Amino acid sequence: MSFKNYLKLALANFDKTWKLVLYRVIVWVVLIALMAPCYMAVRDVALSVWNGDLFVSFAQAGLFYGQVVTTTFAKVIEVLLSFLTTLFASHLGVGIYLCVVLFFIRPIFMNIGRYVVDEMMYGFMSSHAKLGFASTFVRTLKKSLPYAFFRFLYCLPFNYAVLNAFYGLAMANWGSYSLAMPFAFLAVAAVVLSLKHMMILGWGPAMVVYNENVFTSFRLGIKAVNRNLKVAFIFSFFTYFSLTLFALGLGPFSLIVLVPLFAVVSSMFETMFFFACQGMRYYIDEKTVLSSKKLEEQDTMSKAKFLL
Repeated sequence: MSFKNYLKLALANFDKTWKLVLYRVIVWVVLIALMAPCYMAVRDVALSVWNGDLFVSFAQAGLFYGQVVTTTFAKVIEVLLSFLTTLFASHLGVGIYLCVVLFFIRPIFMNIGRYVVDEMMYGFMSSHAKLGFASTFVRTLKKSLPYAFFRFLYCLPFNYAVLNAFYGLAMANWGSYSLAMPFAFLAVAAVVLSLKHMMILGWGPAMVVYNENVFTSFRLGIKAVNRNLKVAFIFSFFTYFSLTLFALGLGPFSLIVLVPLFAVVSSMFETMFFFACQGMRYYIDEKTVLSSKKLEEQDTMSKAKFLL
């Protein structure tokens, strides 16, 4: 798929952008409501470790502003660890509950949103159908839930590796080279997260197109991506590199905008890329149907034995 066709499809499906953003806002409202009973306990612990000046420095930390952020990140990590230690020591149940809500329920519901976009993009590209977000959400819940859960499990080790890299780099003694820390993290995060993402680009679309279970679809998704591995890596690396660079450059609160934007871009690209890898025909507008290269035109001789 050419970049021109990708832009045409993205513009034709712009309504899915705000629908996914609205969905994520609703999820956050639900999450905040779930965490509301813990407010008093969290507030008391937060006030015990609160550092107003550090919070201001953290909010303003950004490479594009010409600031050295390494020291600020290190101090924030120390305060955060102190907060978590105190919270779990004094309110163990609250700490466990918050971890379940933020690090289990949240990613699962966010992944469900990605699957819904895959379904909507498939409807548009295969038959120029305009599917509603809410109706698709309800209709596909039986399939999207296992996908969301196992995608969450798959991403865990990669996300954990990135967090450990950030912790290790921020807490290291950089001396006069502290300016290099953000760029070292940028390189590590972009590579690790790209490797994570490129292997699951075709997972959701494979479930939608072939109506297979989550495990078979994972295998079919990898097989499709392998037909154009270079493009998969370039897209994944570029998006994660850009996301991390702008987050470091504009400051941590820019993630409020950057993360949903990345989710929209990557979710829409998944189905487009899968169609191209599978040699499937697709609509780019009401009157135009394009054909990707056929499978036998994409596969090398070494892969010919896998063609039916």
